[in-house]
Amino acid sequence: MKKPFPFEKCGREMNHDEARVWVDAYRKQCETQTKPVHAEAFSKELLLKILADDDCTGIRIYHGHCEGEPRLLLVGMNKQGNDRHRAPRGLKDDMPDNGAQTGIYGDGARCPDQCDQSN
Repeated sequence: MKKPFPFEKCGREMNHDEARVWVDAYRKQCETQTKPVHAEAFSKELLLKILADDDCTGIRIYHGHCEGEPRLLLVGMNKQGNDRHRAPRGLKDDMPDNGAQTGIYGDGARCPDQCDQSN
C-alpha cells in the first residue's frame, strides 16, 4: 500500500543560490518570447483569505493562459491534497457558475510590467 503524500508539509525553503539557478534557467528559456513573464505577485490579503479556511493546509498554484499570455491561479488545498474550491464530491460540474465565490484566485501583478525590474 502506497503511503499518502504529506501535503501539509510539501515544499521547502530554498537557499538563494539554488533559487537563482532555477530563475536563471527559466529566464533563459523565455529569451525567445516577445513578452516574457518572470513572475506574478499576489497580496498578503489574498493569501490570508485563501488560508482562512480551517480545512486549508496550503496553496496549489496552477499555470494557465489568458489571451495567449501565461497566468497563475491560486487555490486552497486540504491535507489530502484536494483543491478546496471543489465540492465535497470533487465533481467539476459542482463548481458555481453564477458569480458565487469560487475560492479560485488569479490576476496577480505581473513582472516585468508591474515590478522592480532589477530582480
